[in-house]
Amino acid sequence: MSDLLSPLLYVMENEVDAFWCFASYMDQMHQNFEEQMQGMKTQLIQLSTLLRLLDSGFCSYLESQDSGYLYFCFRWLLIRFKREFSFLDILRLWEVIWTELPCKNFHLLLCCAILESEKQQIMEKHYGFNEILKHINELSMKIDVEDILRKAEAISLQMVKCKELPQAVCEILGLQNSEVTTPDSDTGEDENVGMTYPSSTFHSNTLPTLAASGARDDSPTHISVPPNVSRLTPA
Repeated sequence: MSDLLSPLLYVMENEVDAFWCFASYMDQMHQNFEEQMQGMKTQLIQLSTLLRLLDSGFCSYLESQDSGYLYFCFRWLLIRFKREFSFLDILRLWEVIWTELPCKNFHLLLCCAILESEKQQIMEKHYGFNEILKHINELSMKIDVEDILRKAEAISLQMVKCKELPQAVCEILGLQNSEVTTPDSDTGEDENVGMTYPSSTFHSNTLPTLAASGARDDSPTHISVPPNVSRLTPA
């Protein structure tokens, strides 16, 4: 538990305030530490769903090496990357995650971004179960937090742009399929399925931040994907 408490105590500089922040955080995280570990099981299934959508070939390779359950990501999810980044990087990373922007469960997209960065080495060197586990564990303190945040943000923008996103993925990321609108036949326009997206001060070319007032605007809006954002994995 000290992994989760220490950043809060450092920021709050007061044990009483840190305690109540920690208690609130554990309301979100407690399932990770229960005997049945239902929270961990759910997250691993959700991560597998997202990764298969982004790169089914990589998923197939992991399955062929008895790594399809993604247990090598267990520590990432259990304590939210606390042992993978430096202390100051964790302060940065957690602040982004806690905004719930650009989407719900953004930490799962961070996992996808890290795996995407390591995919080539894992596959080209034909890593098996033990080698994959060893390689992922050795990434600790070697990951560029800003690079991973940018890649995860790009993935989220790809998801928003997708017109036929699976319902399971929409539920994981807190996205909502808008209704299919059928244009008037005289207009000659094609049918289009849009995505609604919770917006605050999130911009396509910057990492999510809170407004100066600390308030969030959760009203749905359409996000335009900039042309320089491309798929991280081959179609």
